[in-house]
Amino acid sequence: MSPILGVVLMLLLTIVLAGITVSAVYSDEMLSSMKPTPVADIDVIYIEGGLPKYPHYVKYEENFIYVRHMGGEPLSLDSTKIVINGMGSAYEGVVPHGTLHTGAIFISYDDLYFDGKDFDYSSNNQVLSDGLWSTGEELILNGQDGISSVSTVYVTINGVTNTSNNYGLKENTMITIKIFDIQTQRLIAESECQVTLAE
Repeated sequence: MSPILGVVLMLLLTIVLAGITVSAVYSDEMLSSMKPTPVADIDVIYIEGGLPKYPHYVKYEENFIYVRHMGGEPLSLDSTKIVINGMGSAYEGVVPHGTLHTGAIFISYDDLYFDGKDFDYSSNNQVLSDGLWSTGEELILNGQDGISSVSTVYVTINGVTNTSNNYGLKENTMITIKIFDIQTQRLIAESECQVTLAE
């Protein structure tokens, strides 16, 4: 074997061993974080709602958030998470026997699938039936999307996590909505919108 061929083989062996070491050292999470985050322009078009208390008594099913995919890559339902922050209300325990809380609210849609959500979520969002949220399509979120058991919508109010996973949004306050890619755990888009009192 010539010296040059020996050096080449040694170099190839070193590269292969380095690749194996990288695969062993870096976890799946680390490798997935190296994937590119989808690029999409997402905007909150309109929010209407209110609280189930004096003076307006707006029901949770009357709270709607309209979010539109304005352009860019289609987003996969299983890899897209929505987080909503603002002022609102939720029930601790089971409605109507629970306790109504108002204050700082945190809402998480852990994915955009129909499973784990109220039936009306699927009827409101037939545009998602192909498994993708694509350009021009409007996503409709509702205060009753969450279900008490096996829900993929989670609601926390003033730090209370034992809620019925339903929500109302306080009228005339600003709500922040963030869209995340689950695989890379990175932010895709962020938008803010004022809540208009539901009529």
